[in-house]
Amino acid sequence: MFATLVRWSRTTYRGARGSGPGRSGKTDARSSPASRPTEVIAAHAGRTFKRAQRGLYDGRIIQFGNTIPNSRHKTGRTWKPNVQRKAIWSETMQTWIRTRVTTSALRSIAKHGGLDQYLARTKDTHLGEFGRTLRERLALTLRAKRLQNQS
Repeated sequence: MFATLVRWSRTTYRGARGSGPGRSGKTDARSSPASRPTEVIAAHAGRTFKRAQRGLYDGRIIQFGNTIPNSRHKTGRTWKPNVQRKAIWSETMQTWIRTRVTTSALRSIAKHGGLDQYLARTKDTHLGEFGRTLRERLALTLRAKRLQNQS
């Protein structure tokens, strides 16, 4: 009888609530940022979602996980990027560019000192298809201006 009590006591048998990576009361089953794929790895794996190809998303993707209430019944959910519609000024092209842009990309644009510098310094995986075409348009405009100045 003593062996069965030891086997099923709280100290040895963790059960569903105690199992998991953290083993602390309520935070054990919540996913950590380390368990989710990063934006760059997901972009290299071809997991960018289509909506990110139509704006400046700064490599942000839809993330998946679970909502875990006190009952520990997991329900699937998604975290979508915070996307806004903005007009951003381009110094080189001397025009406003209306696009969908994430708040992360807006902070990066401000950090780099404008849209033109952001496009020039950001990796292709973070820009996406729209950002790369915008960068090409920017380069064509710069070449045309240089040719005009040389003439």
